[in-house]
Amino acid sequence: MKCVPGLFAAILCALAVLPATAQTTAAPPTLNDLKLEFDIVRAELLKPVSELDDLYGAQLEKLRLDSQSRGRLEEVLAIRSESARLEGGAPDPKAVDFPELVRLREIYQKTKSDRLRVMNRALLPAIAKQKTQLEALRTIQTRENRIDEAISTQKELDRLLALEAATRKELEAPAATTPTLATTGAGSVPAATALKVRVQVDGIGHLHLRGHEIWYDHTRGRASAPGRHEGEHPTFLNDKTEWRPVWTGSVTQRHAAGIALPVEGTPAEVHVRQSGGRGHVVVLQQPTETNDFTAILELRDQTKEGRAFNGSDWLEFRVSW
Repeated sequence: MKCVPGLFAAILCALAVLPATAQTTAAPPTLNDLKLEFDIVRAELLKPVSELDDLYGAQLEKLRLDSQSRGRLEEVLAIRSESARLEGGAPDPKAVDFPELVRLREIYQKTKSDRLRVMNRALLPAIAKQKTQLEALRTIQTRENRIDEAISTQKELDRLLALEAATRKELEAPAATTPTLATTGAGSVPAATALKVRVQVDGIGHLHLRGHEIWYDHTRGRASAPGRHEGEHPTFLNDKTEWRPVWTGSVTQRHAAGIALPVEGTPAEVHVRQSGGRGHVVVLQQPTETNDFTAILELRDQTKEGRAFNGSDWLEFRVSW
């Protein structure tokens, strides 16, 4: 660039020759950015375990229908008790096992034990990377006197260290033949406390969350159900997992999403942060004891004033607690 005399021209020349790096310095990641990145990695590692839980649930339902068709009431009660345990509920103490259920459970437990060990081995490097990033962020926050933010980062570090200790303990223990049935989709390892969702919305739809499961209930919805406008579109979880809901009327089957909303004690407070889409999402119901610790998100393809859009659009958001 050729500079010409004059103060204004000199300023323009000085700006033009600034190093490119000085003009494009990227801001360091925030705590929420790091947490979301880790939750996405972790959810992908949890996927084989969650899929196994779904498969076991489907096999239990098939066995229940067979027992019911044969009029075997005691077997039906035993299967219902096993299903309740799988979903994190209390089993029926009066239920009595029978050979087919015992064999099915043994296969499930052995397979789950193997998958958990594979998951834990892969999880440790991800934890180590996250620790390094969190420690670097805490250093920056402390140096800049952002004490409240540094405290939040330290709390996340403490949680991560607890997860690391639990993961190492699982790996150091002898291979289990009868692991505890999942209440969070990942055995004794705590599941994620956030979930990123991308779904096609037409009108209004409702996403329910309870424990480690999510499902759609379009009983009170308007227009097409989520993902069903002009086709059948999957819901993307944490950018990678394609959840293809199975609909029975206006409600889908429940899906183990690798999350862990508390289902007892102090209820969690659910928060939503939208990152894409022309519509918006709101927390319609917070989980409480009176609603069986179930959160409901209302997905709206409309303006904030309630005016509907034509057609459908993809809505992207992150729910956390």
